[in-house]
Amino acid sequence: MKHLLHIVLVLIILSTSCTVEDEPAAPQLSGGTWTLESANVQASGTAVIPGTQNAIPVSLTGTGEDYNMTVVFGEDPNTVVAAGNFVFFVEASVGGIPFAEQRFPVQGTDTFAGTWEINEDQLVMVDSDEDRFELEILEFTENRLKVTGMPDVGDFTEFDMEGVTPGEATVEFVLLRQ
Repeated sequence: MKHLLHIVLVLIILSTSCTVEDEPAAPQLSGGTWTLESANVQASGTAVIPGTQNAIPVSLTGTGEDYNMTVVFGEDPNTVVAAGNFVFFVEASVGGIPFAEQRFPVQGTDTFAGTWEINEDQLVMVDSDEDRFELEILEFTENRLKVTGMPDVGDFTEFDMEGVTPGEATVEFVLLRQ
């Protein structure tokens, strides 16, 4: 009996002192306001040589500036609404030599309003026109979200550099929770 009592005491001590650490909770998009910290775009395209019908490949680089945008991810339903604006400064170059630049304003609710879901490593947003935007999640912590994706270049209706036609593009956004 004395031996059994020692075994029970050892088991009780072991069971209370060896607890498994809880895994940290997965970060949540909802429940806060996020601010846009950076926005970048890299694209390829073509430019028509003035006075000819010949097109040459060009590189387009866009960097965000004048950030004044917040994004709110709602929960139940999963809505996403952006408010504010920022400016994309876009530079076109051929062979690394810049030949055109332009600033394009981006207005929040015109660009990012709809629903959202996270599907594995993808942030999927659908706007009010049922256009679907899939962004790969590169980094997601409680206070930082970094995503990248390939937008439909047909969405670049504001792009108006004479003779330049955008092609495939990649965007990257970094949001910080306030």
